[in-house]
Amino acid sequence: MTFNISLINRTLSFTLGTMLVCSLTASPTMALEKDQAKEVLDRIYQTTIHSYYSVNSFYNFSANQADQKQLSSINESVDTINQNIEILETSLADGATTETFSSVQDSWDRYSNVLSENIDVVVDTGYPDLRLAGDMATTNIALTDALDGLYNNVISVTNTQPEKIVTLSRDASRNIALMMTKYSARSTSTVSQVYTGGDTEITIDSLAREFEKQLDELISLTADNANASELLDAAKTKWDFIRSSYINYNENRVNFIVNLYSKKIIDDIQGMASNY
Repeated sequence: MTFNISLINRTLSFTLGTMLVCSLTASPTMALEKDQAKEVLDRIYQTTIHSYYSVNSFYNFSANQADQKQLSSINESVDTINQNIEILETSLADGATTETFSSVQDSWDRYSNVLSENIDVVVDTGYPDLRLAGDMATTNIALTDALDGLYNNVISVTNTQPEKIVTLSRDASRNIALMMTKYSARSTSTVSQVYTGGDTEITIDSLAREFEKQLDELISLTADNANASELLDAAKTKWDFIRSSYINYNENRVNFIVNLYSKKIIDDIQGMASNY
């Protein structure tokens, strides 16, 4: 099956791997330079976003009887995560980040295996197995937690703190990616399926209000940058369109629109952050 080749056989061609690894040329035992640390942090952040994208795409894949477009989206995110982890290993597998990087690798192995199982079930039966889907959510949350731990560890070890706008943009993007995933988990299931890893769930409407504050703060901080302001104005327009769906998440569910606009908002925020 195409997915199993993409997900489980995680090997890149030698040429591609060499090109990617060279972008972070550094001995594993060597302290990261400031620019290298910034790139490492960006890759960890991008991996987190694609972790959310992969499980979110699965929810849509399972709700649409193994839709091939959603399967392609899963595979794209899986490939991106594999590439990033392979590149990060060059700089983070030894030294002060060894333990936290190993935790990310282990968490990724567990999650990707459960994700593969879930996909096989939907392909075979047309429907998700709710127990396996619950395991998938739990292992995905463990992966994002491990990535957060690695991100903070790299900041601590290298004493490299991203600019406030960059940090806030990443927090906002992670927030809406999580929000979108929670929304999809509820909207695509015929039962009360939730994306949560503990007894206390952060509600979607609470995340929406937090995101709105983050977006407003970003708009204020970037008022003197025309390009950044234009991108955030576009994000704000999209947010205004889907805000009520998130705030009133138990009412009318428009998952396709919410997914489409949420990802476009993340693209706008990432485009804005590239100015800093």
